Amino acid sequence: MTKPANIPSQRLTSLALERPLDWIRRRDVPRTLPILPYFITGEENRLTTFVSQSISRVLPDGNPILITGPSGSGKTSIVIHLAAQICQFRATKPAQFADEKVSNEQSDHPTIDVLYTTANDFHREYTENVAADVLQTMRDKINRASVWIVEDLHHLQDKVSSQQELSLRLEARTLTEKPTLLTSHSRPHDVQGFKADFCSRCVGGLSLPLTLPGYDAKKQIITELMIKHDVDASKDFSRVLLTRLDSEIPVRSLEAVIRSIKLWCTTNQSEPELDALEYAIESSSRQRDLSLNRINAVVAKHFKLKRSELRSHSRKQTLVRARSLAMLVARQLTDQTMLQIGNYFGGRDHTTVLHALRSTENRLREDSQLSDALETIKRQLTDQLRQ
Repeated sequence: MTKPANIPSQRLTSLALERPLDWIRRRDVPRTLPILPYFITGEENRLTTFVSQSISRVLPDGNPILITGPSGSGKTSIVIHLAAQICQFRATKPAQFADEKVSNEQSDHPTIDVLYTTANDFHREYTENVAADVLQTMRDKINRASVWIVEDLHHLQDKVSSQQELSLRLEARTLTEKPTLLTSHSRPHDVQGFKADFCSRCVGGLSLPLTLPGYDAKKQIITELMIKHDVDASKDFSRVLLTRLDSEIPVRSLEAVIRSIKLWCTTNQSEPELDALEYAIESSSRQRDLSLNRINAVVAKHFKLKRSELRSHSRKQTLVRARSLAMLVARQLTDQTMLQIGNYFGGRDHTTVLHALRSTENRLREDSQLSDALETIKRQLTDQLRQ
């Protein structure tokens, strides 16, 4: 595993992120990689990092582990890492989980190492299974999972029946000492539309808060992102960049800033300088004003399509490619979530957007015309906002 460069160990912690070898996501969506292969944090997230390095100390009772924090704080990376750690821990304790192994060998439905879902997908699958009168199938799948990840609990607000079902699944898994990992942008008791018993069930185990990276962590993250994107800049350049950016900027947006610097350097055939920094900072401040409507219009014009077509349910190959590229631009240049992007582009769910992003990123590596189209569209958008 690659390690961060020159990280000051007395102030920062670098956690090499691991991923489960065997895990299932709804509809077999491709697995995304974290922005960096390690989680860099300072004192602001010391507790969560400690637990992530010492999972065996908090594992035994099977109660859920809840991670709360704002978008961009790294909740997904941490829960996937924890799932991998739990699987490794269970693999080293064969006697402790012998009954589960015997049951697995005798069953036609083998145990799932890690089952990953979002709260939205849980709600959708639950309602579909209730309507089809096959709810037990869904319950059995959840029960078989050695580790169950449920992300974005806050999306279950006011969905009372789904909250009740999730509470029952958490209770059943606790009784069989099977860990469940949950994420939410807020503590359950702070989410309007959550029932009291659901809140109690979610916080019945260990609750870990995550915050956006502090100054020292962001400084190191910027250094790592510059290495990742081959931006050769001085430490002074990084320091000025950090002091000029919004203090609440998430890591995803930090990467967008570094991408902007790289774009400026490529376009101007120059090494990073003050103009590149100003361009990147301006691009960062404009991202909040960049609407999905504007992205949709520019992409549609580039591909000679109607705006309504990109937001339709058509599966024509030309439309799929353009729509997927528009989703990627939205993800790179705005703070919109995958759910928000999917809702805009025809009511598509989080997993569909994720599949579109991964497919487009793979095509960009081999299709120079598509890559040129991406850079052209991004330049047009930034030029429009500058006017």
